[in-house]
Amino acid sequence: MDIRAVIFDLDGTLVGAPTPFSEIKERLKKRLLEIGIAEELLGDLTPMYETLLKVSEKTGIDFERLHSVQVELETERMRESFLFDDAREVLEYLKGKGIKLALVTRSSRKAALLALEKNGITNYFDSIVAREDVKPEDLKPNPGQIQKALSDLNVPPEKAIVVGDHGYDVLAARSAGTLSVLVTGHDSGRMSFSVEVEPDFEVLDLKELKKLLERLLSTYVVVPAYNEEKTLPAVLNDLLRYFRREEIVVVNDGSRDRTREIAESYGVHVLNHLVNRGLGGALGTGLAFAVRKGAELILTFDADGQHLVSDALRVMRPVAEGKADFAVGSRLKGDTSEMPLVKKFGNFVLDVITAIFARKYVSDSQSGLRCFNRECASKIRITCDRYAVSSEIIIEASKHGCRIVEVPIKAVYTEYSMKKGTNVMEGVKIALNLLFDKLR
Repeated sequence: MDIRAVIFDLDGTLVGAPTPFSEIKERLKKRLLEIGIAEELLGDLTPMYETLLKVSEKTGIDFERLHSVQVELETERMRESFLFDDAREVLEYLKGKGIKLALVTRSSRKAALLALEKNGITNYFDSIVAREDVKPEDLKPNPGQIQKALSDLNVPPEKAIVVGDHGYDVLAARSAGTLSVLVTGHDSGRMSFSVEVEPDFEVLDLKELKKLLERLLSTYVVVPAYNEEKTLPAVLNDLLRYFRREEIVVVNDGSRDRTREIAESYGVHVLNHLVNRGLGGALGTGLAFAVRKGAELILTFDADGQHLVSDALRVMRPVAEGKADFAVGSRLKGDTSEMPLVKKFGNFVLDVITAIFARKYVSDSQSGLRCFNRECASKIRITCDRYAVSSEIIIEASKHGCRIVEVPIKAVYTEYSMKKGTNVMEGVKIALNLLFDKLR
């Protein structure tokens, strides 16, 4: 993937400390009560910084006086901070890949710098955005801090990923337009309240984060294309938002229109069949090429505009996280409002036929949106040249013990894409091809 920047949260993500935030809140509350602030104004001090701003506004007490108490307590806590296992290895790996690094934290700059210096990781970061560096309304979960980091790094949001341990990090990333990774296994350093929100990716710890990043940074997209000059530009533009040109492989399957010229104009890999070999032939060529190039993850993505890149990222997730070997984007498990009834019925029949041979039922066996890990892709042998390949891939993956999962996706149909894909006759051919292959 085209990841040019990784933006880290600090506390609970890279470092922890023995003193929990709940205790810091209690100490802060005690100090504020000693100053003479009424308890009803303090509440539960969630979140602390914003509560102090409101208290200052209502009491007329200088904010910096109140804030200095919080900074003092945070700094004391960070004097005992420690680096989580594998944190340095992750930072070294990313730096070695030429990826820019930023730190975005709700901590004070004084506390953040102390933690970085104490743990010897200050020099890894190209940008550090603490809470004093933006307006209060820009603090996480709002996107202002991430936007400032992106501006400092001169990286567009689609080319960045935010790593944090809290829902605030995910919400801020989503608002800023970046991808997000949630680290769930660090108890030390986590804020005293939680926010339920779904990240783009999830890992237990920084060791798993490194594995995830290694897979994401070695992802190839195979785009089989036959006479797709009308839709290919939009498809490639969407893919290039998240993937590098050298990671996109267009297999021009003997097209008679401008498919080849258009693909070449985008600077992506273009593999050409002299004659039309069908979907199976195109996928076989693309998968073999990606495996030879060392891909850790391989996406297949139709060229007719039927898939959304946001869905492709969701289909990647379980394989990128190491929880599956092969993921299929299921239109039948997602929004089927645009899917014609005849397509639903035809797909169901083919799913049942596929399940008989695969001994595993997949609700959308004919989906063109798939993700393989390297090991699973290497085991699949494609012999069917045409549409039977979709069923053959399921059968091969099941036969070789690949862990298969389905991910709900949206069915997108246009008048153009409706002319593509399987129909009743193709369904009969697929069934016969699978039967003959089984009897061989």
